[in-house]
Amino acid sequence: MDDFGSGYSFLNYLKNFEFDEIKLDMIFMKDFDEASKKILTACVKMAKDLGIHTLAEGVETKQKLDFLQSIGCERIQGFYYSKPLPTGEFAKLVAEKGIEIENWQQSKFYQCVGLVDLASDKPTCLALDDGSHFRLLYVNEEFQKEVKRAPAVFKQIVNEWNKPESEIAKRLQAFAKKVDQGEASYFDFKQTEQYLRLSAQQIARHENYQILLINASDITVQYLK
Repeated sequence: MDDFGSGYSFLNYLKNFEFDEIKLDMIFMKDFDEASKKILTACVKMAKDLGIHTLAEGVETKQKLDFLQSIGCERIQGFYYSKPLPTGEFAKLVAEKGIEIENWQQSKFYQCVGLVDLASDKPTCLALDDGSHFRLLYVNEEFQKEVKRAPAVFKQIVNEWNKPESEIAKRLQAFAKKVDQGEASYFDFKQTEQYLRLSAQQIARHENYQILLINASDITVQYLK
């Protein structure tokens, strides 16, 4: 649905018709105030609840891009990246910037992730696991708050999770494989008398890659009882 939020893009249409994606009207980007941010956040959350993908148009600044990423808007369109270009110039731009073009399998893989509610009030992060390395893709504010309650243990996890000789890396990879096989859902870490529990759920899988939705919680109190 084009121009969602203005003109004839009525909310009622979402009930009566099936849409793969809604394009958030650029009017929200022009009047980029607190009211617009709240409306955009609500629209993206609603779309995810309905299983509909989102695209924002009229994005011109890094500030707007960062905000849209923080609420989980999947696709961005606007002058921040480039003005509209002929096919030949577009191909040249992509080559110059080293941008990788997704194939249909990769697109399907990431679309599964796109429906995750990143504006959740739960401590949430997304991590890409290729079978030997982890990479953080996204961390929401609530996750950052939870990590601050157990900073030492989380710092050690991130510093060592991609070092093959590290015991933490070995344990994490073993845990990730169990999640992939549906045999585990959480794992506890201890460091300097702090305990951090990571709960993981597989969101998408493609070849050797899986994306994990991870929630964190400081459970030190439970262990001290």
